[in-house]
Amino acid sequence: MKVKLGDLTKIRTGKLDANASSPNGKYPFFTCSKEPLRINSHSYDCECVLVAGNGDLNVKYYNGKFDAYQRTYIIEDNGSNQLYMPYLYYFMEGYVEELRKLSIGGVIKYIKLGNLTEALIELPKIEDQRTIVDILNKSKRILSYHQQQLQKLDELVKARFVEMFGMPGTDTKGWGLQYLGTCCELNPKKGTDKRLVSGLSVSFVPMPAVSESGKIDASQIKAYDEVKTGFTYFAENDVLFAKITPCMENGKGAVAVGLCNNIGFGSTEFHILRPINNKSNPYWLYSLTSFDAFRKDAADNMTGSAGQRRVPAVFLEKYKVTLPPIELQNQFAAFVKQTDKSKLQVPSGNALCIRYPIFYRNNIFERSIKC
Repeated sequence: MKVKLGDLTKIRTGKLDANASSPNGKYPFFTCSKEPLRINSHSYDCECVLVAGNGDLNVKYYNGKFDAYQRTYIIEDNGSNQLYMPYLYYFMEGYVEELRKLSIGGVIKYIKLGNLTEALIELPKIEDQRTIVDILNKSKRILSYHQQQLQKLDELVKARFVEMFGMPGTDTKGWGLQYLGTCCELNPKKGTDKRLVSGLSVSFVPMPAVSESGKIDASQIKAYDEVKTGFTYFAENDVLFAKITPCMENGKGAVAVGLCNNIGFGSTEFHILRPINNKSNPYWLYSLTSFDAFRKDAADNMTGSAGQRRVPAVFLEKYKVTLPPIELQNQFAAFVKQTDKSKLQVPSGNALCIRYPIFYRNNIFERSIKC
């Protein structure tokens, strides 16, 4: 039996501006970022599912005292006791992809209340919901273990970077400091790319197609004529850096690889760093920009109003870095690629635990079942 979510829940939004957070606050402060901030006061004390209402949509579960940003939806049981909130959380984890399709707006996409209230959710008996959640929780713990393995490999890459080059912004190797803008070409213009002709197929990369761990999905193909205006141009081996909050703070960025005809267009919320031949390597550039310290400096230099804050290009241009010899950069890039091969060994067990919850969600939430 499918039921409208609005008939089972009470949905409201937070009231606060994004800058209301306090770094050492007592309570969680839920914004549109994947990780909650902190705040010294609370307006809510309940068990709920929280859905980011704009930007890079995401879903969270929480039970306790908290506060929320004005574009964060707070979904609670309406007192009918027909819905187990962790079950709703797993449903929304899958449904968020549909919400991304339904989102509207220009630069920053957003959803409306009706996108949530009109959502249809499969509603088995409450005890069956608990059984489903128990199975999904077990699968998620296995998945978490494998994700930790992948995270360790990412940490290994950063440790190697520091060992070879020092921390970003420092000159422990004595190579001298220079502006990042002299080490790469920032936001290259498409007018210089003679390959761009009518009818050419190119990769299209919206913001959700770039991960927080350096991965890019370049499988969406569009004609150059469709994307030549209103989107950001880049090419194979360019580095994408998300400039808007919360995508920047979340770590979105990647080396553009696997592009159709070696050309891509994407969100206007990317800065592009193009390596200079025999001077900079894309994997050195990407790793540099992926460090937490770099992202924190970028966040401190954002401009604009809350929810629309962006890293200006001048921050990247004037950021001081030590430029290692290209031979060392290439050695580092080879290490990164070898580490990526090691990551491919993890999914042998990982794929099963990923596939099981997805299978379970797709079947449980699409049809009635007998547990």
